[in-house]
Amino acid sequence: MSDDRDKRSFGQEPSEYHIVRPERGLYSDAEYSSAPREGGSVYGYNPSRYYAAGQARDCHRGQLGLRTILALCLVCVLASGALGAGGLFLLSRERQTAQTADGGYAALYPEAEQAQQTDGPLALTGLQAGSAPMAGEDLYAMACGQVVAVTTAGPQGGSLSGSGIIVTADGYILTNYHVVQTGAVRGWPLAVVTFSGDTYQAQLVGAETDSDLAVLKIEADGLSPAVLGDSDALAVGQRVYAVGDPLGELNFSMTRGVVSARDRLITTGENTLANMLQFDAAVNHGNSGGPVYNAYGQVVGVTTAKYDASGVEGLGFAIPSADACSIANQLITKGYVSGKAWLGLTLKNVTASAARYFDMPQGAYISAVEPGSNAEAAGLLPGDIVTAVDGQSVASADELVARVRTYRAGDSAQLTVSRAGESITVSVTFGEATE
Repeated sequence: MSDDRDKRSFGQEPSEYHIVRPERGLYSDAEYSSAPREGGSVYGYNPSRYYAAGQARDCHRGQLGLRTILALCLVCVLASGALGAGGLFLLSRERQTAQTADGGYAALYPEAEQAQQTDGPLALTGLQAGSAPMAGEDLYAMACGQVVAVTTAGPQGGSLSGSGIIVTADGYILTNYHVVQTGAVRGWPLAVVTFSGDTYQAQLVGAETDSDLAVLKIEADGLSPAVLGDSDALAVGQRVYAVGDPLGELNFSMTRGVVSARDRLITTGENTLANMLQFDAAVNHGNSGGPVYNAYGQVVGVTTAKYDASGVEGLGFAIPSADACSIANQLITKGYVSGKAWLGLTLKNVTASAARYFDMPQGAYISAVEPGSNAEAAGLLPGDIVTAVDGQSVASADELVARVRTYRAGDSAQLTVSRAGESITVSVTFGEATE
């Protein structure tokens, strides 16, 4: 859980989590290479509904044990980028307008009421009793006023592209961090393109690498913002729609599916994302940062990743809107996300085979403790193996950092630790991670 967190394991080579690139040489993904600073820092943010009175709450118990998911090749759907001239997101102005007869989109929104007030411009919106699902064509027409293409162009004329969601009328846009990371790190200009073909220069307001979210700002007024629905109200089996720009050239494509599961824990190679919404609508490179709508036209997720393996289909993952709303508000009002739990550990995995061979418990092996950290103050030592947090077992470094993510700075926890063959309990208080 430090800047150089080591994800290698005892007894096996590192799992090859990677970003899958399209077969055609024309496309290339944005470089998703966030450098984890520490387990609590990288994975520390946790919306308030996942803790109460300093104690972790179960997020649909049993999901953190999905090692079969962790062991497979989960990849970011990510920004597909055109490396050719001209840019992928040249939108045809001859396409049918998405506006309603009166020139606006307001008539397409379902009747709603505020379900959550937040410190910031964004809030979750609940459905009124009796609200009717939208027709697919009406939902698509509305979405075309809310979804944008996000591009970043390099000095040699190539571009990297993804999708975004207009969330305020004055130009705040929500997307994935990996969509804009390369441009932000290298100082490349960011641009946003609407359905009508209007292009705006965008500024990066803030990014939260742990959750893979970013907020952009364009100078515009009178935009048609998306309504953020309450993802906590979703049930498995409910219909959802994904809208975005797959492959960077099939602009404003919509696919339909259902909610497949909630609160999934997935690993993408550079990050571990908890509480993810799983759905089966088709998503591909370029969909990243685009919305997942419920049947009432509310955004309930931000498309972020897909399971990419031969013979496997229909496993997409999105950041729930409840998480995205809270994070985006902090990025807009503060420029960063505060209160993220932090310990100060460098970790390795102890695999099941290594545990048997070396006669040690399976868990998160501490290879280094950062001087002056809360972990050092708690008495944790290199060579310790963390096997449980507050009585809930952890079988890997990824599971430990995911468990840390369910706490906030200032919270305390009891770690079950194997030290020299003896099981002990260590009380720790989490510090606050900084960007």
